Amino acid sequence: MKYRILLLFLLMPFLLAALECSQCGKKIRGNYVKTDNASYCSRKCFRKTLPVCARCGKACEKGYLTMMKKKFCSKRCLEQTFRCAVCRKGMESTVILTLPTGEQVMVCRPCSQGPKCYFCALPNGGGVLPDGRNICGRCRSSAVTDPQEVQRIFRQVRGNLARWFGFDHRHRIQLKIVDYPELRKAAKNIYMPGGGRQLALMQYNQEVTTRTYSDGRRENFVSKESCRIYVLKSTPELMLRDALAHELTHDHLRHKVGKVNDLASEEGFCELVASLYNIKTNNSKLNKAKEVNPDPVYGGGYRKMRSIYEKKRSLRETMKAVR
Repeated sequence: MKYRILLLFLLMPFLLAALECSQCGKKIRGNYVKTDNASYCSRKCFRKTLPVCARCGKACEKGYLTMMKKKFCSKRCLEQTFRCAVCRKGMESTVILTLPTGEQVMVCRPCSQGPKCYFCALPNGGGVLPDGRNICGRCRSSAVTDPQEVQRIFRQVRGNLARWFGFDHRHRIQLKIVDYPELRKAAKNIYMPGGGRQLALMQYNQEVTTRTYSDGRRENFVSKESCRIYVLKSTPELMLRDALAHELTHDHLRHKVGKVNDLASEEGFCELVASLYNIKTNNSKLNKAKEVNPDPVYGGGYRKMRSIYEKKRSLRETMKAVR
């Protein structure tokens, strides 16, 4: 017993010397704070080791909540930071949705289970259009509903394509603004991208007349043609411009190339021109949907034509690959 007391007495200075504040490194004297893994000379030093709330900037002394790799000192701070993209209410837990554009949005669980917007696939927060399509609040706020405004945008897009890319703008193109059932009826058996949405459609019909000359030569020429573009009512403006650029490129191909046998190369070229138009008008964010589109015709065709364009650096040379 005597030897044990002596040993403890001899070791006491070393034990005291080893007890240093884990934060500031000073020797601990008097009262101190101790956790499972460390000791601190004061509450101030201890607070410096705590995570800081991403909302209010205070130390999370009573524990914390984590969301999206951020820490919050309370439920209130968390809900003030994260609000549902649909209902705008604060939320304790989120569902991350990846839209067709590649954009990721956070929504609350109840909203995530609601019907999806026809245009952007965001859960519906804007109601239902007269033809039955769901539309979110964000798309509804930018939807073009005035037929005269749709006509104005059509003329503007056509003029820009003529000015920037040399498209012909002299022949007549009839623009029809229709609801969803009428657009589907006009489409008939036209290919639809897997899981995609249809916003517009181009129809081209022609009559070919054969002329016979005195020397026996025969020549075919187009004696009559009909060019018509259908566009969907209440389409958000940026998507409308993108769709019109795509469909007007179909019209351009009919006049410059004729009938195209490879659907992927035609749709891919139309998507390429639409993407270049978007870049010109500072709306390149719409191109993300084209880049990630898994459809072999629209997405695969676009990536193929974009690769050719990046090598040729000429739209006219790229168009030679459309056959």
